[in-house]
Amino acid sequence: MSSPPVLEPPELPEINSDPQQALLALVQQLKDGQSEQTALIQKLNKTVLTSRTLINELITAQTDMKEELAKLRSSNVSGECQVCNNKRDAAVAMSAVASVGQTTDDLIATLIEGRTRKNQWPVKTNAVTCFTKDADLTKIRLHHSNRYQHIPIRIPKTEKNKDGTKPCKLCSEGKIRRKTTWMCAVCEAPLCTKPLVGEDSSAPTHFALWHSEKDLIPTHKRCFGELKGGRESRKKAKLETEADVSLGMDV
Repeated sequence: MSSPPVLEPPELPEINSDPQQALLALVQQLKDGQSEQTALIQKLNKTVLTSRTLINELITAQTDMKEELAKLRSSNVSGECQVCNNKRDAAVAMSAVASVGQTTDDLIATLIEGRTRKNQWPVKTNAVTCFTKDADLTKIRLHHSNRYQHIPIRIPKTEKNKDGTKPCKLCSEGKIRRKTTWMCAVCEAPLCTKPLVGEDSSAPTHFALWHSEKDLIPTHKRCFGELKGGRESRKKAKLETEADVSLGMDV
C-alpha cells in the first residue's frame, strides 16, 4: 500500500522583505495548504462512500437470495411457484453478477446505444453464441446495478405477436421450442422462468442459468436435450396408452 501524500511545509518569506507582505504571503500559503488537505479528505470520503455502497448492494443481494430460497423450501403451494421463481431468478442474477466489478453503468449504456445505432440490438439470432463469445454482450449479460437490473418482465404484445410469447433463447432450437411470456429487462432475451415439465421445482430456471453461466453453449445443449427428451418420452407414453386402450376395446 502506498503511503499517503505529505503536504510540503510553506516556504518562509525572506527576513529582509516587508514584514506585512511576508505575513500575508505566509497566511496565503497556509490557506493553500489547507485547501489541498480539504480536497484530499473529500476524495477519501468519496472513496469510502463508494465502497460502502458496493458492500451494501452485495449484502442486500445475498439477503434476498437467502429469503427466497427459504420461501421455496417451506412452500408447498403450486400456485406460488411462478412468483417465487421470478423473485428467485432475480436474486440469483444479482448474486452472480455482483462480483464482476469491471463494468460500469456508463459503459453498458455506451455498448447498448452503439448496437442500437447499428440495428444490432436486441440480439435476435444466435443469441446463445453471441452472448457467450462476444465480450461486449457478455459484459451486458453479467453486469448488474440499480440502473441495469436483470429481472423478468412481460414480453410486450404487438400486432404480429398478439399473445406476447417468444421461444426461450436457452432451451429452444429449430422446431423444438418452448414459448415463454417473460424476457430479461436488460438483455431483452426471452427466457423460461419456471422448470421444465417433470423437473425438480428447486432446479435453477433458464432465466437464472442465463445470468449465472459464463459459457452458455454447453448449457443450451443440455437444456435443449432435456426439453427434447422430455417431449419424446411423453409422446411415447401417450402412444403406448392409446395402444393399450385400443387393444382393450378390441377385446
